Amino acid sequence: MASTILLFLYLNTLYLTCCDASGSGVTNPSTNSTSDDDVTETQLASCKIVTEELVASARATVTRVLTGACNARKMDEKLQALEKNLNRELEEIKTLLYAILENKKYQKSYSVYHEDYPIMRLSPRQTEIDEFNNTIQRVSSLNGSSSSLFFYYWQIKRFDEKLDSWKTARSVRSSTFYVGQNGYAMYIKVTPRYFPDGTVFISVGLTRGRQDSVLEWPFPHQIRLEVLDHSSEEPRQDRRSRIWDPSTLCSEYFWGRPKLTGEPDNPECVGLSVSRKVLFSEPMSSLDRPPRNTRYLWDGTIVIKLTVYL
Repeated sequence: MASTILLFLYLNTLYLTCCDASGSGVTNPSTNSTSDDDVTETQLASCKIVTEELVASARATVTRVLTGACNARKMDEKLQALEKNLNRELEEIKTLLYAILENKKYQKSYSVYHEDYPIMRLSPRQTEIDEFNNTIQRVSSLNGSSSSLFFYYWQIKRFDEKLDSWKTARSVRSSTFYVGQNGYAMYIKVTPRYFPDGTVFISVGLTRGRQDSVLEWPFPHQIRLEVLDHSSEEPRQDRRSRIWDPSTLCSEYFWGRPKLTGEPDNPECVGLSVSRKVLFSEPMSSLDRPPRNTRYLWDGTIVIKLTVYL
């Protein structure tokens, strides 16, 4: 009797479970045709039913077709565009890395020449440069008279590299400067290899300025160019030109008022030539001298001084 009751309860539970499962409804799958450009997406879902007497599981598969922005052709086009952008970015990164490596190569070659000189000292002339650059000074002569002088110092860094690598006739121009606050506008030009033998040529000229309309023309002041000697001991031997008098040199074409339009610079009339061998001569005291310092180059830098006699 007990076994009959248990069998009845088991069959009743099985019947109720099957009814619940079939009551949810099952739809027949529909099949749609797709093109080669469409993308299909398949989703899998599983369900597990557990009772005290029955364990049942079911698995469903859902497939849908992706169209529009996600079709194969458009996805391929987007991937190709992404590839092009990525290649362009990589090329830019390679260029930047190359520039960084070149800069580090230079720093390694020139910043530390010897373990004893990891930091370059300032030039013995640096105090003079800082004090007198772009100023007008009242100077007394031996006979008791005094005159006003304008000083301008131009420091060209890595000049030793320019001497080694620049081609003949290539030049570098200073920024425009004024002789006093409201004076003449001038410039200096340096050609590291003026002749094939490496002779350095330093010239000076006039350029268009903001006060040209009220200044006296042609330019009336005497001038002198110098290359500074960086020796730490006296006497120093700056490489000096003679004092040039514009009234006796060249014509008004060089010393007249610069043109109002077009090229702002007047051609240079006068200049100082310095031998390459002179620039690399040793200073007065070469004891413990850093390798990149010579008499006229300090840490590869040349300093040019212009004096205008007012």
